[in-house]
Amino acid sequence: MRLEDRPVRLVLYNTRYGTGTGWAYHAPFPFAGTLKTTRERSSSIARFIASLEPDIVGLVETDGGSFRHGGRSQPEYLAETLGHSWVFSSKYCIPRISGCVPVFRHQGNAVVTSLPIRETSVRRLRRGIKNAVIETGFDDFDLKLVHLSLGSGARRQQILELAAMARERKRPLLIAGDFNAFGGGPEIEPLIEAGLMNADTLGIRTYPSGRPRLGLDLVLHSPEIDVRRIEVPDVRLSDHLPVVCDFALSL
Repeated sequence: MRLEDRPVRLVLYNTRYGTGTGWAYHAPFPFAGTLKTTRERSSSIARFIASLEPDIVGLVETDGGSFRHGGRSQPEYLAETLGHSWVFSSKYCIPRISGCVPVFRHQGNAVVTSLPIRETSVRRLRRGIKNAVIETGFDDFDLKLVHLSLGSGARRQQILELAAMARERKRPLLIAGDFNAFGGGPEIEPLIEAGLMNADTLGIRTYPSGRPRLGLDLVLHSPEIDVRRIEVPDVRLSDHLPVVCDFALSL
């Protein structure tokens, strides 16, 4: 399918590895949810995403096959549910972290899609512990999926590096993910100056899901891409709300 045939639906979702949200996540001790099994909630997330009929899913904070999901990859499970293909990468590229805490090897991001993938790679940003950029090339456009640093200094450098990539683009481009932009619009200004546009023109909020106050989950795009619709479903399967973005090529 090409972009001129019909709009493409992108679902961007930080799923918190399917570990839940609210007070239950912190019972019987703070952050206990990190160690709980996730099969039931992962199934609920997969059913919800399937109901949206996506062409592309950008999963942030997804489990690549730890004990929490019975050793099975969550993006693989979603891909099988949808009949899609998938690409996964660990967020971290520091051996001592994954060596000391093995579950970290399985904490990452993924692209799940029904569209033909022409090429894919993982680029590592120079700053930050969370530094993976999943680069996926489709017929008519490229997608970069990110989860940026919590630290403001590292995050600023990551955004500047992404802006440099945006300036070098040769095809229509989307950069989507959890930007952790706690400072709001000014934080992503380097990307706007690099020629990208924020798909959200309404000031939507995605975090925390129970009472969203921050717009952390963003879809940025080059001018050749026409965003037809963007919405945030009110679903509490994670501490973030998902973003649904329908887009096509500008004619």
